[in-house]
Amino acid sequence: MCAALTDLLGRASLFGELEPAELETLARAAEKREFARDEVIFAAHEPADGLYVLASGRVKVCVSSSGGKELILATLGPEQFFGEMALLDNEPRSASVIAQLPTVAYRIRRDDFERLIEQHPTIARKLMRELSLRLRRSNAQMESLATLDVVGRLARYFIDLARQHGQILGNGWVAVRRPTHQDIANSIGTSRETVTRLINDLEQRGLVVNEGKMSYLRESVLSGEEG
Repeated sequence: MCAALTDLLGRASLFGELEPAELETLARAAEKREFARDEVIFAAHEPADGLYVLASGRVKVCVSSSGGKELILATLGPEQFFGEMALLDNEPRSASVIAQLPTVAYRIRRDDFERLIEQHPTIARKLMRELSLRLRRSNAQMESLATLDVVGRLARYFIDLARQHGQILGNGWVAVRRPTHQDIANSIGTSRETVTRLINDLEQRGLVVNEGKMSYLRESVLSGEEG
């Protein structure tokens, strides 16, 4: 198990430059956590207990409005990490993280993470680059909500989903594990009924095929060659 975890941590962008011995030390300190679909990993405003690295599954990062409406800020998959922001500023969690699929993650406690940063300043620089990238994605999402109609927002959602979590099949299609229509709606600022109607239209046009828990998207649609 330690060898598999060491390999996972080495593939994570944050720890990719650590030496094998250092990865092994980090692996021994990491705590395995398993979560069922829809289980809350941590909630907004909770104290921060550590940083998490995803081994399998998928999670959503979300916030709730005063009226209780959920907005999904990001979806993350294997080898990605979350929970780092509250470790940097010693503030409570800024968002909730919920498992969209059965998920396995490894938690690195605050003290271990802080020691790691002190010993390896390059990790801090990588963390800053990742935070910058996530801020740019959030800005793009806000721009999408403000400037695109719902069809355009759905198209951009599928493009981002395919790029981040898709598998290129080599036959003109990309396979993705399909989120619920409600999660898609919460990501693009519309209703579940609207998402269902639009996806049904894409299916009728042969641009999306849904089978079981998977969706298959034409690469031509994702590249903007078809409307």
